[in-house]
Amino acid sequence: MSSLLLVHDSTNSKLRELECTSAGLLKVDKVDVSALATQATLSALNGKVTACDTGSVSGTVAVSAVSGNVACTHASLPLPSGAASESSLASLNGKVTACDTSALATAGGQSTANSSLASVAGCVVGTALTVSSSAAALSVTNNVVWGTTGAPEAVSNATDQFSDSVDVSTFEKISIFGSSNNFAHELDIQVSPDNSNWFDLTAEFLQVDYANGHFGRVLDAPFKYVRIKSVSSGGGGTDNLWAWIVGKK
Repeated sequence: MSSLLLVHDSTNSKLRELECTSAGLLKVDKVDVSALATQATLSALNGKVTACDTGSVSGTVAVSAVSGNVACTHASLPLPSGAASESSLASLNGKVTACDTSALATAGGQSTANSSLASVAGCVVGTALTVSSSAAALSVTNNVVWGTTGAPEAVSNATDQFSDSVDVSTFEKISIFGSSNNFAHELDIQVSPDNSNWFDLTAEFLQVDYANGHFGRVLDAPFKYVRIKSVSSGGGGTDNLWAWIVGKK
C-alpha cells in the first residue's frame, strides 16, 4: 500500500508531489538553498575575519571573552590630561642632571664652584635614588697665650700680669688650660668687646691643682675677646706660667 503526499505551491497555485528515495528517505534536492551561507569550515572563515578593515576605530569599543583573556595591543595610547610622560627613571635622570645646578648649590649654602654636589648622575641604582650625607669636619684652633709650645714663661708677681688675648667670636665654646709652679697663684678670666676695655668674669676663675700645678676650664663664649689675668701676690719673684686658649668650630 502506498500513499501520495501532495504539497501546495503557493507561487504558482499548483499542487506538487513529494518524492522519496529507495531507502524511504524524503528527497530534498529540490530545496532552495541559494540564500544559505556557503562557508564549509571556520578555518576558511578565519581568513576573511583577519582580512577585515582594522584601520580606524573611534568611540568606545566593548571587549569581552567567555573564558581566558582578551589580548589587546596598540602602538601608543593617549595619556590623560596632566599625566607624566616619562617612561622610566633612567630617562628622567638625564633631565635632572641637566638642570641648573648653580641655583641648587646656592640654595643649599654651597658656592657655585661646588655646584657638582647637586648632580645625581652617580646616585641612581636601578630605579632608586640613593642619598647620603656627612657632617663637616670640625677644626680646633690652638692659641698659646703664655709661654711657647715647648716651654712656659716666667711671669712677674710684682704686679698684675696679662696673657695674650684671643678673638673667640667664631667659637661657641672655648677651653682655657695650662700649668703654674705657684700652687697658690690666683688666675682670673677677663673678657672684652673691643680688645681694649677688659672685665673680670667674677663667677669664673682658674683653680691651680696642688698636686701637679695644672688648671683648666671650659666656657661658653658669648663674647669677642678673652685673656688670663695673673693677680699680683704683692711680693717679688716670678711664676712659670704655661697656658692655652682653644676654640672649636
